[in-house]
Amino acid sequence: MANSKITIEFNAVPAEESVLNISEVTYGLNLNEIFKYYRLGSGQTQLPHFGHIPGADPPTGWTGNVSVNYRQAFNLDYNASSLFTVTNTSYGEGIGRVVVTAKYPGAVFSVITPNPDVTVFIENEATVAVIHITNTSFATASVTPCQKVKVNVTTDLLAVKILSPVVVNPNASNPFNFDWLRGETINVIVEDSNGKTDSRYINLPSLLNASNFIINVNNSPNGATVIVENINTSGLNLEYSLDGITWHTLNTFSGLTTGDFTLYVRDHLGCSFTKTFSVNEFGIQNPFFYISKSNSIRYANRITFGDSENYKTDENTLSCEVDVDVVYKEVQQFQSADIVQTQFKSNFASNVAKVIKEDLTEVVVPIEKKTNNIGIKDKRDARKYNIGNGKTGVYFLSGNTYNYDTNVVNGNYSLNGLLPEWATVGNYIVISNAWFLIEEVLFDESKNADIIVFSQTYTGSEISIVAGSIFNRFNYEVYEYAIDMANYIDQKFRVQLVNSDPNFTTITHLSEELWCKVKHDDVVEIRYRNSTNTDVYYSTGIEFKIRIPITFVKGKVDEESEVHKTDTNSILLSADLYEVDEFVFEPVTKEIWRKIMIALSHENVLINGTGYVKNGSFSTEGPLEKSNLYVLTANMIKTGSVYNSQGSGNLDFDGSEVEIPGLIQTESGYLGY
Repeated sequence: MANSKITIEFNAVPAEESVLNISEVTYGLNLNEIFKYYRLGSGQTQLPHFGHIPGADPPTGWTGNVSVNYRQAFNLDYNASSLFTVTNTSYGEGIGRVVVTAKYPGAVFSVITPNPDVTVFIENEATVAVIHITNTSFATASVTPCQKVKVNVTTDLLAVKILSPVVVNPNASNPFNFDWLRGETINVIVEDSNGKTDSRYINLPSLLNASNFIINVNNSPNGATVIVENINTSGLNLEYSLDGITWHTLNTFSGLTTGDFTLYVRDHLGCSFTKTFSVNEFGIQNPFFYISKSNSIRYANRITFGDSENYKTDENTLSCEVDVDVVYKEVQQFQSADIVQTQFKSNFASNVAKVIKEDLTEVVVPIEKKTNNIGIKDKRDARKYNIGNGKTGVYFLSGNTYNYDTNVVNGNYSLNGLLPEWATVGNYIVISNAWFLIEEVLFDESKNADIIVFSQTYTGSEISIVAGSIFNRFNYEVYEYAIDMANYIDQKFRVQLVNSDPNFTTITHLSEELWCKVKHDDVVEIRYRNSTNTDVYYSTGIEFKIRIPITFVKGKVDEESEVHKTDTNSILLSADLYEVDEFVFEPVTKEIWRKIMIALSHENVLINGTGYVKNGSFSTEGPLEKSNLYVLTANMIKTGSVYNSQGSGNLDFDGSEVEIPGLIQTESGYLGY
């Protein structure tokens, strides 16, 4: 099949400044030429000149030919990439013919601006229709709609073959459809009767899975607001209901009272699920759980490992589950004299700890709540006044505090213009059983106090009131439990911690295997704590303890000295000696290796009863021979063991020594000073 071409017949020499504009659609080319007396730039074709021709008969005529000049200009302007074959034929009298033939298939020429002195003949090659996928849509699958989706595909020509992801040969339907698994990306490939193909990648709608939805319950004095958060779902038109009858597309329900509810969720593809939640007197906005790696026992979060999600991490994998060539199982060693404590932070409704023995019998471990952060009630004297523009201000000086529920005086306070801890924007203030949203907190110079601003039309004079609130200091409580190893002598067991709540996904942690004996050989006891709160709430008085197998302990010294040197002598000005021990631990698994470093990095560390602090960086060898074992070497400097050449060493003044005043001998005796 011949490629497209244009034939340009110059019937006369074009007028100066006239134009011939031809376009080519496939490549988007604008083949525009302006006819000029002289070519002085691109897009210009020089005209032949009429005048005296020496020796010619007749003596006047045209010098040059417009077809030659047009071919030269076209090549310079539009044919640098050799897209066209351009030829010309001269007729004399300055005119001729130019033929432009495309070297590529599918060229489509058209005249945009004609020229009165030029005739253009266009021969575009005959086009063959090519199939295109014009539309895709989704519908309910024929079976298992929660797992599959019906894919509808429309083409502009009949697809006689479907090549992917299903094979249909022959096909007589347009549109055609097939069922496929939700959540996948497929490549639809079709072929028409001319053997032409088209393809399109399609992202199929997600699975509708209850685990991908979080229910956030936000309590307010006017009832709870429930927001259904979709965390990992796309391509679905969702509807929500609390009774399975009345549906709407908004994911918010407001004004809910205390009680248990069922959330119904459905999509446009025939799948649905239900999920229960509760509204408490003071709701929790978001789930919170945290267990520090500083704890004595090493825990792993229990999940179902997957290939394309739920990957193995240090936090969810026990030592025996790691992906290495040689896997070693960690066994944490404790002795019968140990009482091992665990602390965690949680706002889950239920927190249950169990000891699971080798015979799978369980012993429930009591858990003690150490804080009171959630649902705190406060009520106290305050001052109320009119700010104007429908706003009211409240500030606090001093006065009584009250039992929130009985209004009985239970103490007094003095803030002197400062605000209670709950007075923040977005919280609520209650005055005479009426609740108001705190909209602003600002400083009023006329009161020399920070004030709470809320919407209320109050026109009276400044008065004394009782104001209060129910608030959360933090979005969690601190919990602790202790395991008395005396109850598990010569036993191996694990500890399981389960945190559950009707509004949140249950979280389960399982410890490494623990082994209790009266005494383990070749281990050191490490006790550690900080004096301030870090990721552990040390204000409860908690102290952690681990026992780690040791290879050897080597004494070292860390010293500093200053010497004055003269020509004849050297004088020691000062010298400090610090006692250092190098601990080389037995190979341990990765997370226990980290736990040792965390323990030794605490502010207060006792190793076998002796105080130490970390001295420099840790040294690590590992992993050992494609295993999950590491060897840790730690330099630790003893606390309170410093020799100073100018001091008294480690001698403590206990009151038994007698301070003797200095004496100066004089002519009449001794003088004290």
